[in-house]
Amino acid sequence: MADSSKLSLISILGYVTVGLFSIIMILQLLLAAGVLPVSMAWGGRSTELTPLMRLSSLIAIIIFCYFTYMIARRSGILGATPPSRLINLGSWLVTVYLVFNTIMNFLSSSSAERWIFGPISLALVVLTLIINSNKTPNQGKQGHPEPKK
Repeated sequence: MADSSKLSLISILGYVTVGLFSIIMILQLLLAAGVLPVSMAWGGRSTELTPLMRLSSLIAIIIFCYFTYMIARRSGILGATPPSRLINLGSWLVTVYLVFNTIMNFLSSSSAERWIFGPISLALVVLTLIINSNKTPNQGKQGHPEPKK
């Protein structure tokens, strides 16, 4: 009984994580489109939206799509089979990236980056740590299916 409630919690946390990644991707899209001021991101160093800044935001969206896939697989909300070792490793790399990203967000000269992206990034660190620390359905110790009895 405890395993199914744990799975439900991990699945819920997976959906929350996917939602937060989606918010970040939408914000990046709005930055690339020039709807939001570029000074609120990328360390607050630039006030002009250059083609390179647009491209950087679009690349960030692609990276966050990859992160979203990794965490969705790891949390068990995507895919019918247990995540592979590559997915498990990738999801931990997402967490490591998010730790550094969180630090940089809070050190940013942009108040919007500190107060919007910083807390979202910190929440993502906590969520991915919890998701990565738990087994997904039918997952053994090495990330492979447990043998059938």
